[in-house]
Amino acid sequence: MRLGYNNVRRLPHGYFGWRDENSPGATETKTVRQLGPDDFFPSCRLVVLSSERDRNYLHIQHNERTISLEDIQSEYIFIELYNEFCHQCLQEVKNYKALYSMLSESNSLKDSVKMMGIGVGSKKRQVAKFRKGHGIAFPLFADEQAEIFTCLGKPDLPTSYLVERHPNGGRKIIFVQSGHIKSTEKLMEKVRSIVTSKRLAVSHQPSAHE
Repeated sequence: MRLGYNNVRRLPHGYFGWRDENSPGATETKTVRQLGPDDFFPSCRLVVLSSERDRNYLHIQHNERTISLEDIQSEYIFIELYNEFCHQCLQEVKNYKALYSMLSESNSLKDSVKMMGIGVGSKKRQVAKFRKGHGIAFPLFADEQAEIFTCLGKPDLPTSYLVERHPNGGRKIIFVQSGHIKSTEKLMEKVRSIVTSKRLAVSHQPSAHE
């Protein structure tokens, strides 16, 4: 039942909000642009919560308490945005864990594609508890003030981004997975296909001596 409203939106904490198109603030909601392919993922600093394990997995080469995406040495990062109170996010945990296993077992992708999750609006201790409670092996970080979420245009959760390292700095979004993952195997093949195409494009670029 939609109560006569035309604009239905899932909010970070997992409940649904209805906004009348003529109500105050409706214009601002419509004009928020969600970032997608060819946009740069927001620059951010994240607190490392499981230092030794996460640093080794992400190949972080310093011991500072916070990291940026640029500190991660892999060429690609698959970034999941979730909220612990979001029902759909909880349903997707098993799919993200399966994707992590697939990537870790892939000889061609395990070093070039890393996974991480960002808890929107979650405190650091909540993220640590969520990770332990669900047995998640890949790193999770806290976006306590939802700043990253806001910069991305407040997408419906869960949403994930495959980002690549840009030659001039930063991380560019090259693929967005929004909502329910219908097939983890197909998502894995999508990631593999994108990375393979990128590698082929680089290998066919003329060298400076040609």
